[in-house]
Amino acid sequence: MVLLIPNGKRLCLSLAAISLSICATYAQSPASSGQCTVSTIPSQVRAEGLTERLGNINFQCSSYPASAVVSGNLTLFFPVSVTNRIDANNNAIDAVLLVDLGGGFTPTGIAGKIAGNNITFQGLNVTVPAGGAFNLEISSVRIAAYQFAFGAPQSIDAGISGPLPLTQSTVAVAYVQTGLYATLYNTGITCVGSPVPSAISLSNLFAAQTAFASTRVTEGFATAFQPQSGSDDTGTRFIVNYSGFPSNATVYVPDFVAGSDAAIPTAGGDLGGTQSGGAYVPGSGTLLLARVQFTDTTGTGGYVTALPGGAGVFNTVSSVPLTNGAGFAVYQVVDANPNAVEDAQFPTFIALPSVTAPAVAQERISFAPVSTVLTASATAPVPRFEATTPPSDCGIVGDCQAGYFPKLSASTSGLSLTAFSGGLSNSAYIAVDNVAGGIMNWSATVGYNQGSGWLTLGPASGQNNGTVILRANAQGLAAGTYTASVVVSAGSLAGSLTFQVTLAVTALTTSGTGGTGGGTPAPAPSVIVSSVVNAASLASGPLVGGSLSTVLGSNLAGKNVAVTFDGNPATLLYTSATQINLQVPAAVASETSSIIVVTVDGASSAPQTLPVSVAWPAIFSNGVLNQDDSVNGPGVAASAGAILQIFLTGIPANAAVTAVIGSQTNLTPLYAGPAPGIPGVQQVNVAVPAGAGGGGSTQVAVCATAGGRQFCSTGLPLYVK
Repeated sequence: MVLLIPNGKRLCLSLAAISLSICATYAQSPASSGQCTVSTIPSQVRAEGLTERLGNINFQCSSYPASAVVSGNLTLFFPVSVTNRIDANNNAIDAVLLVDLGGGFTPTGIAGKIAGNNITFQGLNVTVPAGGAFNLEISSVRIAAYQFAFGAPQSIDAGISGPLPLTQSTVAVAYVQTGLYATLYNTGITCVGSPVPSAISLSNLFAAQTAFASTRVTEGFATAFQPQSGSDDTGTRFIVNYSGFPSNATVYVPDFVAGSDAAIPTAGGDLGGTQSGGAYVPGSGTLLLARVQFTDTTGTGGYVTALPGGAGVFNTVSSVPLTNGAGFAVYQVVDANPNAVEDAQFPTFIALPSVTAPAVAQERISFAPVSTVLTASATAPVPRFEATTPPSDCGIVGDCQAGYFPKLSASTSGLSLTAFSGGLSNSAYIAVDNVAGGIMNWSATVGYNQGSGWLTLGPASGQNNGTVILRANAQGLAAGTYTASVVVSAGSLAGSLTFQVTLAVTALTTSGTGGTGGGTPAPAPSVIVSSVVNAASLASGPLVGGSLSTVLGSNLAGKNVAVTFDGNPATLLYTSATQINLQVPAAVASETSSIIVVTVDGASSAPQTLPVSVAWPAIFSNGVLNQDDSVNGPGVAASAGAILQIFLTGIPANAAVTAVIGSQTNLTPLYAGPAPGIPGVQQVNVAVPAGAGGGGSTQVAVCATAGGRQFCSTGLPLYVK
């Protein structure tokens, strides 16, 4: 026998179920004139949930002969697994069948036996009272809503079979929708040196400017966050997983988090609101989360931190145990308002006395306990959830356009490339900027309209501000025009931008001997420029007028060597067969691109177009000197208050210069200008601030503001006593 339910899924009944149905039909024959109306109030259930409680199913039965006996087995069929807690006989411990014979509902004592997607209450036996009417109710049935349709709001129907003459055989029992939305500000927590106060408390961590990043959780509907009730093992929990922290990092999170409707919401301030530990009035019915200590890695077990006595702002934090840079924190909903959509946010503090190597910590969050048990179980926790990645909550909170979220902007030097058949093109660039707050992780990808594989991007990903250098290789390409699209994507919040790239390939030929037409391929130019890089960092990047650059290639040495940019000669500082060091002519400063040509003993390289920027600071390797002129290093550290001498290139004369040391930004230099006697090199002198490095290493960088934009160098290690 096959029962077809409205969503089109088929549920097959076993031969035993058919026999039971036949027996029930004969047993109730004296009461065949009765009729039962089925009704429910479908519950909203979380699409991430594996033990979601359904709305009660009511049977209002009337028109029966007095004293008639209604008996048999009452079965519910679902399109997903029934997941109540069960005993050794597969009987649900918490699902209940009640009967009302006129004096109110009382339990029948009949256990619901679970078999996959079905639950059967066997041995129903009701003697109809004198009025010919009675009511039945089934409550606390749980299902694995995650199996149905994660994320998309949909209804779940139950099919009904048994001894009751029903007005309908299916009924909606639940409405499935996403329960958890979140903002992780940001998913990547860049690890820099971060001070730690001597006495650990939330207010002291804020005051010490310990680095932090906030996490926000938001309900998808008003009852998605639930305190512990009924037969539940716990209230709704959240598990926050961290990874990628350096070995010397310590992570702290608040013990209590007051929600958006509390007396004072907890907030770090980086996701809006006023920085505070938060305050909660007991019994107020507002959202409150409490830290759960000593759970397992799924968020099961442990104990909930007890609320402190008395009123006041929450101020306690506790560390997140880390193993190999990874750990987790668990929170439980202690109180909530079932009639309002609430959110809560909390800061994660990263105490890092020194930076020994670059690291980026990652964070994930989901409902908890997480589980893969999608069936009824005697031991699995209730509630439990599938580990899923929550979507952004900014649409619910209404702050998607807020300045603390990253926002992608980009500009180009013009993306028209040219090349001879078989050769390399000029370069172009896309300058990527985060014009708002937070950390913006971006990536660039290529889609080709003609041909494939001819365009290279470097780098093809980055964080916040960066430059993508584009270059084409015409190897194997016939003469003609080729186009491609470069998409720079920074996620759903920051956005994405698409740029069109054009490559014009020209056949390189000479006229044939003794006649016209035909022709033979000309030899490739003997002077080859393979790349032009920053002389300090040796990385690809735009030119800066007056700064130092390095040309790499082949056949670059000779008796007469010249390099021009738009016809303006560069000052050559060093030449060899494969490398030329030079000072870029000041005349290019007003341009956005410049054409370079290298000429050696009368032979010239193919012209290449290079991007130009108003500033592009880069610190020389071994270019950070201590006050005594020694090169800063592991055994030659600087003292707090000592003056560093930083040598770099790429800063124009009219730029505003600041320094970054560890987590302390916008440091004002004592001197920022030309390095005496060294053309194209700038010198920045800045004092080491107190607390920088913490007796180990941190990072130092220099920023230049010019043309309305700020450009910062890549950070280099700085060792501080």
